[in-house]
Amino acid sequence: MGRKMKVFISYSKDDKDIAGNLKRYFEQYKDVECFIAHDDIEPGSEWEKEILDKLSTTEYFLPLQTQSLEESYWCQQEAGIAFNRKIKIIPLKLDTNGKNPVGFYARYQGFKIKASDLSGSVKRFLIREGLIDAEDHEEVEKRMLIFQASDSWAQANKNSQLLLQLEDKFSNADVLRIVGIILSNNQILSSFAARKRLKDFFMRHSEIINSKDFENFLSYE
Repeated sequence: MGRKMKVFISYSKDDKDIAGNLKRYFEQYKDVECFIAHDDIEPGSEWEKEILDKLSTTEYFLPLQTQSLEESYWCQQEAGIAFNRKIKIIPLKLDTNGKNPVGFYARYQGFKIKASDLSGSVKRFLIREGLIDAEDHEEVEKRMLIFQASDSWAQANKNSQLLLQLEDKFSNADVLRIVGIILSNNQILSSFAARKRLKDFFMRHSEIINSKDFENFLSYE
């Protein structure tokens, strides 16, 4: 993606844990910026002004469609502002305790999300909106599975090279998954040629890789 996608999740305080997890999964993609009030408004700030400022720049307004949302005065105010500003509105409907969009929301096609797989739901949403290339995603997934199946030093070297050719397509979630694959496969860890390449990979992503995982990787040298 060449641009920053700005997302505003509207939710009732009863649903703040789900909203927080959705934000975390959205922001595993480098080009996505996701706003939720309880995480992103500084203590002491004027809430109303902060929310209006965010709504003035957001591209996607995603109401988390639950009974609590329908009963929230502030969520209805946010919805009215988004509607008047012609922001793209896509109601998010949970597969557990979710509600069908009502009122003027009913005119918008909702997007079903799985409470048990919020990460996958976010990925599907981004693919549907054209913000992740479906073919790139499938190729990264295929190469990760091949890399995971490496059963010799030579294969680990070859498969790591093929996988890292797509590094610019990785989300933060992909990076962390690859780290898990590396640390759980002794053929990869023992491959001198692969390790040199993978050490550089760890260095490039050191801001998001757990320091203990980095230490575990280095302990095999």
